Amino acid sequence: MQPFAAARRAALAAVSIGLALLVQPAEALAQSKPNLVVMGEDADEDSVPRGNRIFQRVIAELSETMSLRGYNVYDETAVAMGFTQPNRVRRRDAELIEVARAVSNPPLDVVAVFQIYASASKSAYSDIVRPEVRIPGRLLNVRTGQSLGSFEVAGVQLPPLPQGCDRECLLERVGAEAKAIAGDVASALAAKLDGFVAPRRGADLGTAAAAVAPSPGAAGAAPGGEACGGLPTAYTVKLSGFSAQEIQAAEEYMAAFRCYEHHRPVRAGGSAAEYWYETRSDSARLGRNLRLMLEHMSAPGQVQFSGNTFVISRVATR
Repeated sequence: MQPFAAARRAALAAVSIGLALLVQPAEALAQSKPNLVVMGEDADEDSVPRGNRIFQRVIAELSETMSLRGYNVYDETAVAMGFTQPNRVRRRDAELIEVARAVSNPPLDVVAVFQIYASASKSAYSDIVRPEVRIPGRLLNVRTGQSLGSFEVAGVQLPPLPQGCDRECLLERVGAEAKAIAGDVASALAAKLDGFVAPRRGADLGTAAAAVAPSPGAAGAAPGGEACGGLPTAYTVKLSGFSAQEIQAAEEYMAAFRCYEHHRPVRAGGSAAEYWYETRSDSARLGRNLRLMLEHMSAPGQVQFSGNTFVISRVATR
C-alpha cells in the first residue's frame, strides 16, 4: 500500500502544478463578481405591484447601486422575455427563483428579491398626512438557494405631503422617497454580498511549493497561499463507470483542486458516485480541472455539464 500511496501523492502533486497553470492570478480572482438580477416580489396584495411608477424607480435604483459596486447586473425582462410573460404581476418568490434558474444566457448566480410597501397616514391631531415606505430585500444563491443576507429599511420619518396632494403628486412624492430608501437597501445588500465574494487565503493549492510537497492525506493549501475570490458555488458531480479505486482517486483529486471548499457524498455504489461539491471556482475552470483529472488518471472519459451538474462518464475500452 505504501508504494501506491506514494504514487498517488506524486500524481496529486503533478495535477496540482498543472491546475495552478490553468487558473488566473489572485488579483483577477479577487475582482471577479457574480452575475446578478434584481426582481420584485409583489404577491402580497398590500405591496406595490410590478409596473407601478414607484416600483420602477426602486428597481432602477437597486440595479444601479449594485452595478456601481462592481456586480454584473442584468435586466430580468431582457434575459427572460423569450420564455416568460414580461408584464406578469403578483408573482411569488418561487416563480422568481424558477425564472432566474431558467436563464442560461447569461447564467445567473445571485437574485436580489425586494418588496415595496407604501402608504400614507393622517395625523390624529391635525390634517398632516405623512407617507410611509418600507422596503425589505434579500439575496439568494440561484443554484443552491442559500440565503446570502437580507436587509430592511423601515420607520424612516418622511416629510408630510402637501395639502391637496392628488394621485400624481402621491406617486411622485412617494416614488422619490422610495428611491432614496432603495439606495440604502442596495448598499447594505452589496456589503453583505461583498462578504461572500471577498477573496480567502489558504483555500487552494495554488502555489508550486504547496503542490510539490502536499501533506500526506490532506489536500489543503499551504499557509500564505494565493487568495481565492468569487462566490462560493455548489455543483453536483456525478461519476459513472469507474471502479471503486478510481472513484477514490477522483475524490482525492477533486479535494486538491484550487479554491476547493468542501464536498459531501450524496450517493455511492460499486461503479458510480455522486457528490455535492462546493468551490469558489467557476464552472469553466472546474470543467477544465475535471478533464485534466481524467488525463492524469489515464482514464478515458467524457465530461458533460448542464445547469449546475457535471457528469463524468468513463469510456470503456478493450
